[in-house]
Amino acid sequence: MNETLLLFALFLVLALLGVPVAFALSLAGSIGICALLGFGKLVATLPYIFYGSLNSFTLIAIPLYVLMGNIIIRGKLSEEMYAVFNGLFGHLPGGLAIITCLFCGVFAAISGSSVATAATVGMLVLPEMIRLGYERKFVYGLIAGSGTLGILIPPSLNFLLYGALTEVSVGKLFIAGIIPGIVLCSMFLAYGLIFSFAKKYRFGGEQIGWKDKLVLLKRSFWSFFVIPLIFIGIYKGIFTPTEAAGMGVVYALFVCLIKKTLPLSEFSRAILDSLKTSCMILMIVVGAAIFGYIVTVLQFPQQIVKLIVEHNVTQFQFLLYTFLLILFLGCFVECVTIMVLLTPILYPIILNLRIDPIWFGVFLTVNMELALITPPVGLNLFVIQSISPESKLEDIYRGIWPFILIMIGFLAILYFYPEMATYLPAKMKGG
Repeated sequence: MNETLLLFALFLVLALLGVPVAFALSLAGSIGICALLGFGKLVATLPYIFYGSLNSFTLIAIPLYVLMGNIIIRGKLSEEMYAVFNGLFGHLPGGLAIITCLFCGVFAAISGSSVATAATVGMLVLPEMIRLGYERKFVYGLIAGSGTLGILIPPSLNFLLYGALTEVSVGKLFIAGIIPGIVLCSMFLAYGLIFSFAKKYRFGGEQIGWKDKLVLLKRSFWSFFVIPLIFIGIYKGIFTPTEAAGMGVVYALFVCLIKKTLPLSEFSRAILDSLKTSCMILMIVVGAAIFGYIVTVLQFPQQIVKLIVEHNVTQFQFLLYTFLLILFLGCFVECVTIMVLLTPILYPIILNLRIDPIWFGVFLTVNMELALITPPVGLNLFVIQSISPESKLEDIYRGIWPFILIMIGFLAILYFYPEMATYLPAKMKGG
């Protein structure tokens, strides 16, 4: 137990010193293997760890979903979708708050990434909200908070990682995220509307007629169709989540080519951006596998299970401890690292406590959403600052607290109503 805690401490120190997370994990794990098993064991083991951690059909979906999101962004389809929301809701009181929440929810169903969702929606909405007089800290919090839906509403990169690490059905995880994603998006929307009315943000964009609204919907129909294509295909068992990712890439590329919105230069940038993001995620997976190898050798998960059994820890107590641990780690480490680091340790425990693995995947992902917006290292907070250089971090920090409280309240709802995450997966065909 002491050796494992020392390794975790070493990793945190390296990460706080600015060492990239993937290398901090690899270095801490390698030092542990050398110290406990010898240098020869490290040399002999590393190739097998590299191959074993990446040899997964599920993980193939990660670069495909990332590429699909980048094609939609570079191909201007995201701007087309935004125009629809602006035409439908922009004229309403607090209309931009409505647009932000709904567009984050829809774009989350395309990108699978919270950072991409917050960045894309922020670039389209933030300048207009500031121009119309919305309070800055509210705007920052709304975009950063709603942006976290990117890893809850499927397709979610976090669900893919959780499924790859636990062999739980990714298809069922995707479907499990639909109702929780809609509920959490609705809670953000309700807060946005209440705040807008309280501050009397009653001005909006120009109202357009129904004929113009129908024109917008008709023009963007094929752009939006990628969402039901993926959801229905997975739910009906027509194709696996990885096959759905491939279909999504082909479909998005086809729509962009038909609309002539994706020049070769932008397509090249989409591929390069996808390559960078995918390599970053997969390198973290490899680093976590190296770290996890020595943690497994030290039998840390088994020791934790033994402690839980000896102390009669209840499901509620375990979930509370997990929530507090992730909340703490989220202040220093981004969510992909937390997911690949903790899942192999927590999974045997939830099986011992008879916690539904599908439900726990949703619970864990909402916790990861909190990690994206908890100061000082919440990634979505820095995304907001990058797209709004004049913003101050203290304003962003103040604006995000209501959304942190909303997420904590949502976790309580999820605990008391687990069917919210388990009902649809139980009804779906295939896996």
